[in-house]
Amino acid sequence: MAFALQALRRRVQDYPDKWATYIPTRFQKDVEARARELDRIPGDSRGVASIALPATAPGMLGGGSGGASDVTGWVSTLSQEAQGCRQVQQALTEARDDKERRALFQELHGHIRRLSRCQHGNHVIQKCIVVLPPGSLQFIVAEIMDGVKLTTVARHKYGCRIVQSLVEHCLPEQVHDLVSHLLDEFSELTKPGFGRFVVEKLLRHVTGQQRVRLTELIEQSVPDLACHQSGCAILGAALECGDLADRCRLAEFILEASDQIAFLVDTKYGSS
Repeated sequence: MAFALQALRRRVQDYPDKWATYIPTRFQKDVEARARELDRIPGDSRGVASIALPATAPGMLGGGSGGASDVTGWVSTLSQEAQGCRQVQQALTEARDDKERRALFQELHGHIRRLSRCQHGNHVIQKCIVVLPPGSLQFIVAEIMDGVKLTTVARHKYGCRIVQSLVEHCLPEQVHDLVSHLLDEFSELTKPGFGRFVVEKLLRHVTGQQRVRLTELIEQSVPDLACHQSGCAILGAALECGDLADRCRLAEFILEASDQIAFLVDTKYGSS
């Protein structure tokens, strides 16, 4: 416990721009004061045992039960750790009501972009999307679309999961602009990588004019999509989803790309 507290203090000192933002202001002085006290009594196990961490810190270090009271004030920090992200997800699941869930969720404001690309944090955001009503999720959509290109997140190993969850669980009007941006960057989104999972999710959930546009983009891109396995997976999904007329027309486009048929036959997805 003493080592953990001293390590935390060193990180705050050495990387203030990063670590200070993870620790609630009301605890920063407490951590510093207790770490200095530990410095004055090296090797004194009785002294170390008598120094307690702040009330919510055991949750951060994996000792809490995972309830809302254990993670309050530490949600963004815990979300970046293997054990911590599980505690936050448990707290969201077992919260008494949506009001309590929203209180935890609000602590993620300003951290969505970073957490969406974190191997642990992405699970917390996905849990929020699933357990909270769509009306509470608008700031996730806003933060995902803010800043760098949307495809940077949509093609990321973990970020693509957040985009998929938003498309699946949000109301169509909430993600209309997000979907429009994805369609605008279709050629980038469909390059080899994780973007194909987002396209497959769009095929299953997008409707109306955006569905028409998505279908047209896929048809126009058949020669390019047929050149790599991610593209073949998209074509396979398109042949399984949507109106029969659209699927038949796409099949004709694929058969017309005769120079790509041999490649399709030799790939895992193309052969099927």
